[in-house]
Amino acid sequence: MAKKARMMIRCRECGFPRLVGGFIKWQDNGTVVQLMRKNFRVVILHHGFLENLFSNIESKIGISIEHLAFEAQRNASKATFDAFKNKLPGTSLFLKFKFVRRISVEFFHKVGVLTGMAYSETVEYVPGRIGVARFKNPFNMDLMSANVVGAFESLEGIPFSQEWEKEPGGTYLVHIEATGEKPEISERLSIEYETPLPGNLQFDRCPRCKVPWALANSLKWMESEGTIVDTRTGARVIFLDGYMIKTVFRELASELGEEIYDLMVEAQKDWTIDNVGELGLSGGDGPLSMEELEAAYRDYLKMLPLYGYGNPVKFEMHDGSVSLVVENPYEPNILAGTFQGLYEALEKKKSAVTWEKTRPGVVSFTVTPT
Repeated sequence: MAKKARMMIRCRECGFPRLVGGFIKWQDNGTVVQLMRKNFRVVILHHGFLENLFSNIESKIGISIEHLAFEAQRNASKATFDAFKNKLPGTSLFLKFKFVRRISVEFFHKVGVLTGMAYSETVEYVPGRIGVARFKNPFNMDLMSANVVGAFESLEGIPFSQEWEKEPGGTYLVHIEATGEKPEISERLSIEYETPLPGNLQFDRCPRCKVPWALANSLKWMESEGTIVDTRTGARVIFLDGYMIKTVFRELASELGEEIYDLMVEAQKDWTIDNVGELGLSGGDGPLSMEELEAAYRDYLKMLPLYGYGNPVKFEMHDGSVSLVVENPYEPNILAGTFQGLYEALEKKKSAVTWEKTRPGVVSFTVTPT
């Protein structure tokens, strides 16, 4: 795949990509949101996390959930681009012109690089009919193609279907085509928004672009690769909507029962134990001292609001247990599995995790040894 330079304009003070800092905002309540829609949450996820979660669940329930993830991501992608389209005056009128839609497609490619999802380029595009694009380093090809479909449905105002294929050189081709209809299940996988609680977090921010310094100093964009690397750990990360996972498991719970959330917690616990280094922590060769444990937990909790996972307002260690209270949690079951995995990785003990929603927007977690 030929590499066409898609260089970003960066903040002169901190070097963070200006478009990322301009369209994504770090709030003082533990959420990261889209500028065009203040209740639309964005999260930073580690590469491989989603594939592990879905493959783990599929192996335990014995059925594929790819179709659910695809439709949920299609809807989230469309909602993302609809927010831009609806906020910019006259956009619907301008999109009647084919050359404007072609410019919009080039913007889609830039979004893939800005979010670390992939590097891509157009192979063929016939407005209102078909599109073909080549992708390099997609974070997940099924979900990437869902993003493409959602983006084009927002752009064209009509449903699309897709198929993708892997090429000999390791790149991927995605073909989309106007279909005129969407599967019935897509309607059941619509996004549900929540109004977050206010907060009073204080970030050390870049004086020019207002991005938290902690992220400006740790995230590195590889423009020609379409990836973002956390320089503290070398791990790849992506910016993604904060709704797809919730939506998929909401549907699974309605079909299979609430027990599906227990499997979700277990899968996230296992992933956390195996990838604790990607979270910027080290379990060491043996149990850590109390001081080291507390420092490790607090280091991780500092990252929660930076990654859009919520606002940790309380943390306690007592008699071998760890208690936390998080306002505006991204996904409580994912956080429960993460906290349990951290406990077992750092303390070298088996554990149990419990949590409860104490009031709207507030969840209390407790991890205890077993």
